[in-house]
Amino acid sequence: MKSLVTGGTGFVGSHLIEDLRSRGDDVRAIVRSDSKRSQVESFGAQSVLADLDELDSLRRACQDREVVYHSAARVEIVGTEEEFQKTTVEGTARLLDAASEAGVKRFVHVSSCGVYHPKLFAGGEILDEFTPTPMPPHWFPYGRAKLRAEEIVRSQCPPEMEWVIVRLGYLYGPRNRTMKTHVEPALRDSTMAIVGSGANEMAFTYVKDAVRAIALAGSAPAAARQILIAAGDEHVTQREYFDAMADGLGIPRVKKHIPYWAAFFFGWLGEYVIRKGPRQAAIRRASIALTGLPQHVRCEYTRALLGWKPEVAFKDGIQRAFEWYRQEYSATP
Repeated sequence: MKSLVTGGTGFVGSHLIEDLRSRGDDVRAIVRSDSKRSQVESFGAQSVLADLDELDSLRRACQDREVVYHSAARVEIVGTEEEFQKTTVEGTARLLDAASEAGVKRFVHVSSCGVYHPKLFAGGEILDEFTPTPMPPHWFPYGRAKLRAEEIVRSQCPPEMEWVIVRLGYLYGPRNRTMKTHVEPALRDSTMAIVGSGANEMAFTYVKDAVRAIALAGSAPAAARQILIAAGDEHVTQREYFDAMADGLGIPRVKKHIPYWAAFFFGWLGEYVIRKGPRQAAIRRASIALTGLPQHVRCEYTRALLGWKPEVAFKDGIQRAFEWYRQEYSATP
């Protein structure tokens, strides 16, 4: 199968390229500069210069492709609504237009369980592929943009091009550079605290399990026009996750706790201060919600439809993540 991958230099996209190549796909991956060509080519893809802001470049990238896997998006929690709109929403719309013009047969949109409104998590609901998804609140622009992008895919995909949406859980694994840029600094900071008791379940998904589901969504006939979820089935808690991260980094485990309401208040306060000055807030309400609320996400429908299930246990996946981390950053232990 001839595939196009966006976000091929990123965490999800790089693993997706490798998975598709292992299945025998002819894979092309978008890069935004010549300096990135060697990176995607090392994963086994052909590289093509294009940008989600440039429709003509996307048209060229989509030529002679059968399936488009769209994993590129603004992944940071921090940002304005306008910034997320520009990349995640408008970029998706342009790519969809280009794919349609090029005669692409299937458009696989990589989304996130972040589209669910925090009030659903707070209520302790079990969320699945059929849970209604009201628009997330204004303080969660990432989730709002991801849901808007989904709506564009569902409403604007022409009849001759099938769409599939795959919502991913909380990803971890090798090549997750946020471990270095966000997680390690936060854990080494003496102000780091567990939100609430730390017993809340989080929807962790090992990255290679996630990309297997994405690849299957591109080829399974029954996946057409379906919203799917790729989430792990272990009930890993916030406490277990941060303990594993601290152990992997060789630093003391976090002992302090902060009530959810207090953390949420300080997140709101930090965001208010940002509006009055140039500094970034240390915490955001979106981050507190994603960390401190229970994520009871289930995906039995996806498992049955794709013949897919998570294969990597959390303890093994974290070990593999840190093996890569130490090699990449020469970290200890």
